[in-house]
Amino acid sequence: MSKDTGKGSRAGGGGPFKYFDPMQNHVIWPGREEACRLFIQQPYGGMRHKSRNAHSSNSEDALTWSCFDTLAQVPAERRRQALTDIWELTFGNRATPEGVLSGTIYVGKRYGASESTEVDASIEGPGVIVFIEAKLYSTMSAADPKKRKPHNQIERKLRVGLREAAGRDSTFYFILLDVAPFEALRSLSAGVSLAEAMRPNATGFGGKWTTAYWFARYKYGSRGSLAPLQKLVAEAGFPEMLAKNVAERLGWLTWADIFKSVLRSVIPAS
Repeated sequence: MSKDTGKGSRAGGGGPFKYFDPMQNHVIWPGREEACRLFIQQPYGGMRHKSRNAHSSNSEDALTWSCFDTLAQVPAERRRQALTDIWELTFGNRATPEGVLSGTIYVGKRYGASESTEVDASIEGPGVIVFIEAKLYSTMSAADPKKRKPHNQIERKLRVGLREAAGRDSTFYFILLDVAPFEALRSLSAGVSLAEAMRPNATGFGGKWTTAYWFARYKYGSRGSLAPLQKLVAEAGFPEMLAKNVAERLGWLTWADIFKSVLRSVIPAS
């Protein structure tokens, strides 16, 4: 039996809250209402996935819009500080590129031509492009050649991002944004084999270890070697590019970090 309220309902046994009006499931900056409606209706692969999931409080897209579109609207000085904080939380003491600080934030933009992908959030600035892959309770999409998906979600983002950056003469960064720290998700199934990680049947929260597994494989390598990332980079069309330089620009971030950075940026603007 569901428990109805004025805004929606939640199944008696738990589960996500279902909003009657999907707009109430999004934090919308004043004046951005129509942009949010277009975002919800945006199709991908011939289907309107966002519209179907927009009513659920578990929607990754709704959460991504709520944080990153808000960050895009705050005054430039506050946005620069928030991006500086986010960069430090992701990459440590490495200086935040000016192209990130002065760049434009997009939510749900599609990149690539022959091989394309929709990026949850991205930042485009002079000399730099950042792809942010946002996950909440679901795991990453696995490769499944039988369904004409030769690459998993992380691989596809890296391949498309590297090509996009090269076409712009820019440096590419990739950030994996998830509900928990990398080490916590990796520990859900520590010591698994590559063969196990390649199976396309790991789904739901219990399968979130696969996201951490594949991130670690490309960020830190396999048995101390960055050969897996070097192979990916070469197959993406950049045989001369050093995997070490790409790995240094891969970062992990949690939603808790994003929430605090965005909230701090909004307080002086309200």
